[in-house]
Amino acid sequence: MEMVDLFCGGGGSSSGFHQAGFETKYAIDNKWHTTQTFNANFGNIAHQRDISTLRSEVILQEFKKRPTLVTSSPPCEPFTPTNHKRIKNTYNRLFDDETGRLTLHALRLISNIDPEFWILENVKGMIEGENKQILREQIIDLGLGNPYFNIVHAKDWGVPSNRTRVIISNIKLTTPKMKYLSVNDAIGNLPDPKYPNNLKNHDFIPIPHKYEKDMITQKPGEGLVFFYGAKQDYQNYIRLKSNDTAPVVMGKSRFIHPFFDRLLTVFEQGRLMTFPDDYSYVGSIEQIFDIIGEAIPPKITKEIGLQIIKNQ
Repeated sequence: MEMVDLFCGGGGSSSGFHQAGFETKYAIDNKWHTTQTFNANFGNIAHQRDISTLRSEVILQEFKKRPTLVTSSPPCEPFTPTNHKRIKNTYNRLFDDETGRLTLHALRLISNIDPEFWILENVKGMIEGENKQILREQIIDLGLGNPYFNIVHAKDWGVPSNRTRVIISNIKLTTPKMKYLSVNDAIGNLPDPKYPNNLKNHDFIPIPHKYEKDMITQKPGEGLVFFYGAKQDYQNYIRLKSNDTAPVVMGKSRFIHPFFDRLLTVFEQGRLMTFPDDYSYVGSIEQIFDIIGEAIPPKITKEIGLQIIKNQ
């Protein structure tokens, strides 16, 4: 089963679908470090380019038959409540914001590619106000049918992170019966990164000096940094609670280990998002954390892939 990955990021979505039996034949993102990370794990498949100028014919030349699936995860910045610059009018987020309009380009490509199945993933803020009905009408007008707006809580899908997303699709998703996983389930048995170990990307990352003193007295659930969102303040550099799921993992997220006074490693952050332990990353530490935090957790797309197979 062959698929297309639009806004592929570092390959989190494709990773899960590949585990379910799919093969990505074409992927696109506009950043060097994301496409290089994707290609480091899946071969020379991802292309760095602007999706707004991409034509479906360029994609379809990689396929001998109709793709089974197109997955798409447009940038969430126009819609997320953590963005204090988010446009107040929900309609304008989709049509007047240049980044928001990328969602419409994704739908255009999905319509022109005409896959058997398709998904479009984003934060719930994408369907606030009138945008849910507007997107429904856009999708119907493009010939993609009356879509399902699936609300997915990551912790229900076996992901140790409290992350909620909308997955718009031509299939209705069923929430699997999976055990809730805690931070301790995900990272509790890992070696101290200050000492040599055989794990990939499990290297000690120093915390900025200005936070060192406060970190020592920090309680689980407390953050060291606050930043403004669209409607409220948010915490960062949060000390994790060992027996609970982690807060939502974002690109800017940094977490303090529940028991040790240090930042989580790349390996540990990847575990919170269910990336494979042997996953390769390309870029600076900041870029790699962005790749992890902006991904669809592979465990979710693996389960979606298995549900798609059952619907064939």
